[in-house]
Amino acid sequence: WPAVEAEFVIASQAMADSGGNVPSASEPGVDAGSRIGLLRRLPAGWTLPPAPPAVTCLSPAAPQPAGTLIEFAWAGETARHVGTVTHRLLQECARAGINDFARLDERRVLRGARIALAGRGVPESDVQPAAARVLAALRATLEDARGRWILDPGHEDARCEYALSGVRDGRPISVVIDRSFFDADGVRWIIDYKTGGLEGGGAEAFLDREQTRYRSQLESYAAPMRARESRPVRLGLYFPLLRGWRE
Repeated sequence: WPAVEAEFVIASQAMADSGGNVPSASEPGVDAGSRIGLLRRLPAGWTLPPAPPAVTCLSPAAPQPAGTLIEFAWAGETARHVGTVTHRLLQECARAGINDFARLDERRVLRGARIALAGRGVPESDVQPAAARVLAALRATLEDARGRWILDPGHEDARCEYALSGVRDGRPISVVIDRSFFDADGVRWIIDYKTGGLEGGGAEAFLDREQTRYRSQLESYAAPMRARESRPVRLGLYFPLLRGWRE
């Protein structure tokens, strides 16, 4: 209000001086910049004209990021946010070259996880157990030999949250790879983290089901990579909470 008050006072005074009529620019003492515009109304009987015919368009469907529908189908909101925050922490560990849980401040990790989860809309009653789950996933990864290998900063062309676009089966795709690198044998690894827990039954049977479930998703990740590189590509699923692995 302090920025525009003077203009409103001038306009109000001009209205009062003119008896409520809008002053014209030719009237003495009236600044053209302070005039109030005329109100223009449609006739009472006016109706909206018919819309023109719709345009016929046969465009391809918008590309669907691989994995989005598959994750949302079974994971609740809080579980999805736990996965997002866990992915972010694993990304930070990989980029900072941290693959030893002893190097992390557990209280700081918990505090950061709580803030991140609350910021994503996790209910207050769920924030603490959700943050504990994030911490458990991080600890399990950094205490697991496979997890440390995945996060090893010494890999060639190591990347996190690696975004690629390409074409698969004639359709455009857009993917984001959790972790990718070349191993000592020159094999390109594409690894996806899955933060879900055991859903009944034995761990091995659960991991086998998940391997089948996500095979197509991982293959879609490999398509743009194979199109740009000639070296062999291998795919892996890593389950931090279970220290589980399928390739």
